[in-house]
Amino acid sequence: MREFPLTMASVLEYGRVVHGSTTVRTYYGETPEDTTFSEIGGRSAALAHALSDIAGVGPGDRVATFMPNITEHLESLFAVTSMGAVLQPLNSNLVADQLVHIINHAGDRVIIGSPRLSRRLAPVMPDCPEIHTVIVTGTGGAEARDDLHALLTEAGRGDITVLSYEEILDGYATTYTWPEVSETAPAALLYSTGSTGAPKGVVYSHRAMWLHAMNLRTPDSFGIRNGHSFLCTVPVFHVLSWGVPIAAFMAGTPLVFPGGVAGPTHLAHVIADSMPRMAHGAPSVWMQLVVHYQHTPPEKMSLQEIISGGAPVPPALIDAWEERYGVDMIHSWGMTETGPVGTVARTPVGVGGAARRRYRDSQGRFPVGMEFRVVSEDGSPLQPNDRSSGEIQVRGNWVTTDYHHSPASAAGGAAHVFRGTDVDDSDDAAERFTDDGWLRTGDIGTITRDGFLTVHDRQTDTIRSGGEWIYSAILENIVMESDMVAEAAVIGVPDERWGQRPLAVVVTIAGVERDRDTAETLAAAVADKVPRWMAPEYWTFVDRIDKTSVGKFDKKDLRAHLASGEFDVIKLRSPGEPKPDDASDDTPPETS
Repeated sequence: MREFPLTMASVLEYGRVVHGSTTVRTYYGETPEDTTFSEIGGRSAALAHALSDIAGVGPGDRVATFMPNITEHLESLFAVTSMGAVLQPLNSNLVADQLVHIINHAGDRVIIGSPRLSRRLAPVMPDCPEIHTVIVTGTGGAEARDDLHALLTEAGRGDITVLSYEEILDGYATTYTWPEVSETAPAALLYSTGSTGAPKGVVYSHRAMWLHAMNLRTPDSFGIRNGHSFLCTVPVFHVLSWGVPIAAFMAGTPLVFPGGVAGPTHLAHVIADSMPRMAHGAPSVWMQLVVHYQHTPPEKMSLQEIISGGAPVPPALIDAWEERYGVDMIHSWGMTETGPVGTVARTPVGVGGAARRRYRDSQGRFPVGMEFRVVSEDGSPLQPNDRSSGEIQVRGNWVTTDYHHSPASAAGGAAHVFRGTDVDDSDDAAERFTDDGWLRTGDIGTITRDGFLTVHDRQTDTIRSGGEWIYSAILENIVMESDMVAEAAVIGVPDERWGQRPLAVVVTIAGVERDRDTAETLAAAVADKVPRWMAPEYWTFVDRIDKTSVGKFDKKDLRAHLASGEFDVIKLRSPGEPKPDDASDDTPPETS
């Protein structure tokens, strides 16, 4: 049997021909524009011609993108990858120093960006000497091009060629003879935004992206299928969320892109106008939308399923969507290094009652094609069950095995096929990968015998108290069950007796007093759900909790605020202190 390579060009051509009339709807502000898969195929071909002829892009070259979820971003994905080059989305939430590091470390030479985001590039371009071409999307044409060139000239980079996306597409054919590309060749490069150290570049091969998208099509995963429109709220710079659009081109799934406008009001408008049946997004997105709907209820709810990940999904949020709007909120887990989707929490057929809730509240089941294990502190694998907690380690068809510029890639991994870069050892990835190819995820959790994952915490966020581990995510979910709380994050604080104790950082809803009485009420509610020694006795109330660039609670920032004395901390009774009743679970076990 002859083998054909699994490439992005094959996906593009299949979607263009077989599902040509299927549409991508993009919101440029309040007004949407529809583009068919057939039109996207033609425009992608024209863009590939332009990149090759004008910018000199060839196989292995990196082309950066700096734009939100819009049609031009999808066209850039297919054009760049199908011609054998490498797409490298830039995170629009990063600060200047981080952008400079990523652009230079990746070896980018060309950037395609939206007008608003492209203006942010001008101040950093003097520190990115390899960039020679910037292409600006949108209908602004010559005006947008000239405005950006003026900014670049003012910044000392007037040598950069600035082009209008729409103008260059008009001059080229809408067909392209795509080159033969190895399925193991790199197709995309995305930088992880870990809480420590510099961002690391994760390389995705054509094969990995192809198989990942096929997994998303299966019923036990996202279940992407023909005709069921999908709202893509996860920015493509976050964990390379191109999986859904790629799967959509395979299945004939209409796509909805919300564009660059943020916030629940715009998202509610997009849902009401486009009526998608499925969506994905970070928990914070759907939490904000639930609050919005409380004040402005939707006339009709088209959504049937929301798949949410990137951070633990509070069970109270799952309940809210199910009970108020009849929408199944399905938990998913993954990271930049896992393709990104690793697990999806679809309840097994025939399971109901309390068992259904346990499955629903987990991170979900691992798919075929991904191996998984739990490892103890001494590095030995643990038998799968719902009690043995340890670090989650994975490997599989769409799990990375090294980082761009790492010594492993220099020895024969994906990075060695890139053009025009020197490999160094600045991003030693040894601590993230085992000798036999397992990715150390840094997540602490359990895996049941039937392959369902429950993540308790990040290793960096666990709290060591009296020799026992306290998992911050469990406490956060319980605190956020209260109707007095909008958001809550838990971090560890130093304690002379126990080593560390939990501090709850809470954003209350409007009208709730931020005082000791509220802290005691919330602490009592937590103590009803966990042993009392696990419940936080340190509480502070804030106006908001900042998020990382990918929507997670920024606990590094919270620790900095605590260290600088910015928090007004309320201290309740500590475990082991005298109290009216002598509960047996009040004191943490003291272990050596």
